[in-house]
Amino acid sequence: MALRIPKVIEKVAEEIRTRKIHGSTLAAIRAIEALLTALKELKVEGTDELIEAVKLYSRALFKARPTNIMLINFLRHIIRTAEQFRNTDPDELKLTLKHEISRLHIKVEESLERIKLIGSRRIPEKAVILTHSMSNTVYSIISRAVDEGKDVSVIVTESRPDFEGRLMASKLLRLNIPVTLTIDSAVRYFIKDIDLVLLGAEAVAANGAVVNKVGTSLVALAAYEARVRVYVAAGTYKFSPETMIGMPIRIEYRDPEVVLPEHERKAYGLEGIDIRTPIYDVTPPDYIDLLITERGVFPPQAAIIILRESYGWPQIGIEMAFEDL
Repeated sequence: MALRIPKVIEKVAEEIRTRKIHGSTLAAIRAIEALLTALKELKVEGTDELIEAVKLYSRALFKARPTNIMLINFLRHIIRTAEQFRNTDPDELKLTLKHEISRLHIKVEESLERIKLIGSRRIPEKAVILTHSMSNTVYSIISRAVDEGKDVSVIVTESRPDFEGRLMASKLLRLNIPVTLTIDSAVRYFIKDIDLVLLGAEAVAANGAVVNKVGTSLVALAAYEARVRVYVAAGTYKFSPETMIGMPIRIEYRDPEVVLPEHERKAYGLEGIDIRTPIYDVTPPDYIDLLITERGVFPPQAAIIILRESYGWPQIGIEMAFEDL
């Protein structure tokens, strides 16, 4: 029987690709939930066919946001689990995968609770915080700090071209705290008023570099020059094991229409112009003071230690697992 991508996978993959689902953590959770739903409804003749379906569906979800290392790590784990139980019958394997996906979900919730607690401790009793783009993890830390009675105000960048900062500002306003929304290029103007920068991450490399929404590196650079602390909140499931063996984290590009629609190009006489719209950039570890994880706080240079503890060393078979997607 020829396998096809089910509608639930197509729908979630499209929502992730078009940024209707904001935040790398939420995108990864929605992806594995869609995978579980698709597998429940799938009828197969044997375990081999079920494993092929797991790989096919995972590949479709991965392609929706290949920079999301949390998503890659989760899909890799699910594929490896399926391969490990290849000798079981399909129903038993489905049950095993259901348990593993549920376990991943619980792990994320527990990690987020730890990061909220640890992160809020790094916020002073009175603080002006700058953040960039939409991060549910950053929001959770600020929310916890407010619940603890801390006097917090936040400056949020718009985060072009998708303007996720507007969504972040909207969520923060519900905490009944002062929130200022500004354009990305005004960061250096406001940096003198900031006590700390708090950022999320799409991925963390073995050398401590952070991949996040484009503009993050400029925010971190402005803070570095002004001697303002920069904290990055990210669960260790966002650390990329591929980078231990020199494999780069893929940087996605958005459709040029997001920046300059075709009718505007014609209006300005810009037909044929090359428009490049990277969604993420890479912030060097030198511009980051601390990584806030569920295991505690670390200098970014300690990322390689965390990766070795999590995935072992030397790395064996990581290229194959990566190529599976």
